[in-house]
Amino acid sequence: MALVFIVILSGNAVEAQSLGGVELKSVKVDELSDEQILNYIKQAEDRGLTQSQLELLARQQGVSEIEISKLRRRVESLRSNRENSYISSSEKRSSRAEPALLNSESVFGALSGDEALELTEEQGKIFGFDLFQNKSLSFTPNLNLPTPVDYQLGPQDVIVVDLWGATQGYFQFEVSSEGIIRPENLSPIYVNGLTIESATQKVIDRLSQIYSGLKPQGNNPPTIFYQVSLGNIRTINVEVVGEVAKPSMYALSSLSTVYTALHAAGGPTENGTFRKIRVIRNNKLISTLDVYPYLTSGIRSGDVRLKNGDVIIVEPFSSRIELDGEVKRAGLFELTDNERFSDLLLFAGGFTSKAFKSTVTVKRNGDREREIIDVDQEKFEEFQPIDGDLIEVSAILDRFSNRVIINGAIYREGEYQLTDGLSLIKLIERAGGVRGDANMSRITIYRTGDDFSQSVIPVDLAGLLTGNVKDLALVREDVVQITSIYDIKEEYFVQVTGEVLEGGIYPFFKQMTVQDLIILSGGLKESASGAMIEIARRNTNGGVNSAADIITLSIDQTLSLDSEDRNQILKPFDQVYIRRSPGYTIQQQVTVEGEALATGVYTISKKDERISDIIKRAGGLTPYADVSGAILIRKTEFSNSKSNDQVSQESLQQLRQKVMNDESELKNISQTQLIERLKKLEDRIETDTQNDRVGSQLKKDLIQDISDQDSLVRNMVIKDEEPVAIDLKMILEAPGSKYDLIVKEGDVISIPGKLETVRVAGEVTSPLNVRYDETYKFKDYIERSGGFLISAKKGGSYILYPNGERRGVKRFLFFKKYPKVQAGATIFVSRKPERNGMNAQAWIGIGSGLATIGLVVVQAIRLTN
Repeated sequence: MALVFIVILSGNAVEAQSLGGVELKSVKVDELSDEQILNYIKQAEDRGLTQSQLELLARQQGVSEIEISKLRRRVESLRSNRENSYISSSEKRSSRAEPALLNSESVFGALSGDEALELTEEQGKIFGFDLFQNKSLSFTPNLNLPTPVDYQLGPQDVIVVDLWGATQGYFQFEVSSEGIIRPENLSPIYVNGLTIESATQKVIDRLSQIYSGLKPQGNNPPTIFYQVSLGNIRTINVEVVGEVAKPSMYALSSLSTVYTALHAAGGPTENGTFRKIRVIRNNKLISTLDVYPYLTSGIRSGDVRLKNGDVIIVEPFSSRIELDGEVKRAGLFELTDNERFSDLLLFAGGFTSKAFKSTVTVKRNGDREREIIDVDQEKFEEFQPIDGDLIEVSAILDRFSNRVIINGAIYREGEYQLTDGLSLIKLIERAGGVRGDANMSRITIYRTGDDFSQSVIPVDLAGLLTGNVKDLALVREDVVQITSIYDIKEEYFVQVTGEVLEGGIYPFFKQMTVQDLIILSGGLKESASGAMIEIARRNTNGGVNSAADIITLSIDQTLSLDSEDRNQILKPFDQVYIRRSPGYTIQQQVTVEGEALATGVYTISKKDERISDIIKRAGGLTPYADVSGAILIRKTEFSNSKSNDQVSQESLQQLRQKVMNDESELKNISQTQLIERLKKLEDRIETDTQNDRVGSQLKKDLIQDISDQDSLVRNMVIKDEEPVAIDLKMILEAPGSKYDLIVKEGDVISIPGKLETVRVAGEVTSPLNVRYDETYKFKDYIERSGGFLISAKKGGSYILYPNGERRGVKRFLFFKKYPKVQAGATIFVSRKPERNGMNAQAWIGIGSGLATIGLVVVQAIRLTN
C-alpha cells in the first residue's frame, strides 16, 4: 500500500506524510479494491520506479513490513487471476492465504503477462538450465497441506483455533514481533520458535482457563473439542547472490525452500554452478545444494527450508564438459572431483541405439595445443573428464555384417541373413522361388570386394535350377538380380482411335482380336455403321520404301464385324482406326425468328440447303415483314460450338436425369439398367471427331496472329457471333442465286417487322429518331436533327442498314454523293480528329527557322552582287 501511495505523491521522493489528511502508515491494504491497486501500480510503472526503490521510500515513511507484505500478496493474487482477495471465515478454517513470490521486477511484470525467456544456443546446451526458466514449475510451497511438524512459529504467523461441542468458537491469533499471541481476557502466550504441536498444547492450556470443557473434569471426558492450525504464514527475506539471473533480496513464504528462491532469482546464469549452491545462515554454512540428483532421480538433496535472513550463494562452475553425438541428452554437464565418465553418461541418459559403445573420443585442451584421447568401454568407470573436454560418441557404421539382397522376378524380394553355407540356390528357395516371367538364361550377382570395388558374376538360371551349373556360395553384401523377361523388351500395347466410345492406348494380350479391342474401348459408335476399319502394323521385314502394313476390315449395318474380320489377331503396337461412316452427321439446326409464318428451330435437311429453302419451310413471310431489314446471324471461328460427341453426351445425361426423376416406384429392370449404363457414360472423356474442327481452329489462330501483329487491327474484337448482310428480297426472287447463302449449324435468320423510323447519331445537334419519309434524303434527316456540329466530319458520315450493310459518303472532285436512306437505317456522323494547338516554343522554333532562311538569302544576294 505504501509503495502505491508513494507513486501517487511523488516521482522521486516523498516528503508528505499523509494522503488527504490520512497518515500513510495508518492506511490498510485490506481497505483498497483491486481496481485501485491496479491503477496505482500502472502509475508507478509510468514513473519508472522499481520494486527496491518503492520499498526504500515506504520504509522512510514509516510503513510497516506487514503492510508491505500484504501488498505483495494482493499483487500475486491479481497475477493469478483470482477474483477475490479475501477468504471467508469458513474457508479460512481449511485453507491459508498464499503469499506472493516476487522479485524486484515481478510486481509489475507479472501483471502484464511475461512470457518465458527464449534460451540462447549456449543456454540450451547447459544441463538443467531451463529448470528455473519454466513458468509452470515455480517450486512454490503448497499451503493447502498440513503444516510440517518441524515448522517453527515466528512473527506474522497466524494461529487458528476452532472450537466445537459444548461451545462454538473460532479465533485467530497473529504472532507479534515479540513472538507472543494475546488471547482476549487472558495473559500473553510466548510461541516464537515453537512447533505447531508444542504451541497447540500451550494455547489450549491457556484457553482452558475460560473454556473448562477443553480439559477432562474428574472422570468425565472433555465436552469441548478443538483444532489448532496455521492460518496466514509469515514472510521471510532471503538474499540470492552470485551467478544468478537476478540477484536481489526476495520476500518469500516461510515455507519456501532453496529451489523456491532460485526460481524467483531466475536460476543460475551460463557461468553459474548447478552442483554446489550454498546456503548461509547466521554466517554459517547450513547446506550445499546439488541440482543434478533432482534432474536425474527427483531427489532434492540439500533443499532445506529457508529462514529469515538466509543467504543463497551461486558460485561460478568449476568443471564443465561437453558431451555430443549419439547420447540421449547431449549438452554441457558439470562434474565434481570424484565423478567419472560413467557418471557423465548417466546424466546424459545413456547411449542411443545407434551409438558406437566400444570407444568414445575425447578432445582435450592441452597447455599449448589440443589433443585426442580414445577411451575404451572398460575404462568408462575410471576415466575422469576435466574442464573444457569435448567428448564425442560416434554412430555405428551404416552397413550390415551379414546381409544379402535378392531382387527381381522372385516371389519375396528383400534382404536376407547371410548364414553359414548360404548359397545362391538356397537363397532363391528362401525367397519363395522364381516367378514365371524370370529370364532363365541369366541372373546376375553384384559383389562388393574388400577394397569396395564391384564385380559382376553372371549365372545361367536354367542350368542352376536343373543342376547343370555349379551352385555358388554367397558373401556379405551380395546383390542377386533376377531379370524379368519384360524388363529386357519394349512394353507391348495397341491403340484404337476414331468411332469408338473410349479411344486410346490399351495393353496388348496374346491372341487379342480387333473385336476384343473394340470391347475394351467401350464399343462402336453409331457413326461407325457401314464404315471401314484400318489396322496400321509395324513393318519389320519391309524394304527401304515400306513404312507400315495396312489391313482393311469392314463393319456391317448392325455395328458388327463379319466372322473372318472379327477373328483378326492383333500384334504388338497395332494402331486400329475406326472410320466414320460417309455422310454421317447428327442433326444440325437453324433458327427463324421475326416476321415468318412459322418461326422456330429447323433442322438442316441437306448440306446445300439455302436460306430460301428454310423460309419456304417456315411458310413464307407475313404481310408485315420488312425484307430489306432481314439479317443473318452466324457463329464465327471463335464461338464455343459443341462437337457431335458433346451434343450426344448432353442428350444422354438429360435422358438419365429424366429417368431418375421419375417418381414411380415401379421402375422395371430395363429402366434400372439404363440408369446404370448412362452413369458409366457420365464422366467419359469424348473425342472430337468433327471434320472441320482442325480447320476452324487453324483459321482462328491465323486471325488472332494478324490481330496481334497488325497495329491497325490490334484492337479488333472478334465475337462469337457476327451479322451477315443479306438481300432477302433478291433471295426470294431468285432462289439458289449467289444471294441465297447456304445455311450452317447455329444460323439465325432474323426478319424484322415494318420499320418506320431512321436514327441519326454522332456529331449532330440533337441525335434522335426521325420518322421515315420516302421523299427525304440524307441531308433532310440531318436537318431534322439540328444540323452538323462544328466538330462533324461530313465526308466521314455513313449509313448502317437494318441488314447489317454499311454505305458511306462518296466524293468526286468537289461533289459529294450521299447514300440512300431506308426505313430502320442508322445515320452516323463522324467526328473530326482532334488537333493540338501550337505552343509558344513551337512558334519560336518557326520564327528562328524563318530568320535563318532570310539570313541565308541575304548572304546569297550579296555574293551574287
